[in-house]
Amino acid sequence: MVTATRFRRKFEVIDTAAVAESPLPAAPVTPSEDDRMPTNLVLQYLRAQRDTIRWTEAGARRGDAEAVHDMRVAIRRLRSTLRTFRGLWDAERSEWLRAELKWLADQLGPVRDGQVMSERLAAAVEAEPDRLVRGPVADRLREGLGDRIAEGRSGLRGALDGERYRVLLGRLNALVVTTDGGSSAWLRKRTRKAVHRADRMLADAVRDRETAPGPEADAHLHDARKAYKRARYAVEVTRPAAGRPARRLAKRLTALQDVLGTHQDSVITGSVLLEAADAAAARGEETFTYGLLHARQADAGERALHALPAARRKAGKSSARAWLK
Repeated sequence: MVTATRFRRKFEVIDTAAVAESPLPAAPVTPSEDDRMPTNLVLQYLRAQRDTIRWTEAGARRGDAEAVHDMRVAIRRLRSTLRTFRGLWDAERSEWLRAELKWLADQLGPVRDGQVMSERLAAAVEAEPDRLVRGPVADRLREGLGDRIAEGRSGLRGALDGERYRVLLGRLNALVVTTDGGSSAWLRKRTRKAVHRADRMLADAVRDRETAPGPEADAHLHDARKAYKRARYAVEVTRPAAGRPARRLAKRLTALQDVLGTHQDSVITGSVLLEAADAAAARGEETFTYGLLHARQADAGERALHALPAARRKAGKSSARAWLK
């Protein structure tokens, strides 16, 4: 079975009307020389993300974890590309699409975040010795997150069945077939700008955290992580033409982003545990294990950042970025 992930990675283009009617994969289209022109690289990338949304739609309605994840990533790639390469389209149209794609991502968020958090916390509780698990911790966490997931699935199905989603798809279809054009130098410049912006944001975040560690500094690290995602997506756009150098930089940006992601995961998990502890206290249940798990997450987040300096150096090497000049 050809998966949505494979479509995304290969930038294959599929017939969205056929996808809507049939579970069978459409035949991939081999890019022509015209498809390697600067503007068409952007369109090709956007179409692949549009197709992933349609391909994963049925699975997302069922709450399938992989489908929800792939649709969410495709939306991020779309929004990022429309932002990084703004100027290729009418500003009002592209900004409207970015806002509507954000709305769709918000429908996916509770489902996907709940699924990931449920697995993460179940594993965390399982890893603790029985003597340190005081009270029905695993059951309470599962029940609480299960309610969030169920509510999220209901909202997501309603959104995918609604007129707003259909209008979004229609306007997205129209946008991914036309642009005002852009040169190779312009695309590299926009990509380079995205990478440098992420560098500056991370430098500021690291400095802030060294001088005043806390939730605000952690939020700045998270913002830098999102900026590196946008930079990586921009590199992905140019990859079919740039080849190996772009693949190498994308890989290094991914590694850097993953370090920051591991830290952010620990921050979010800690917040969920604090909420669960408050709920347990309100029920008169023991909260020791929630505090223990929270401390474990905080420690894991700090340890993850030990890998940050090396990841920054590797991603920042001039040999990895020379092709962007």
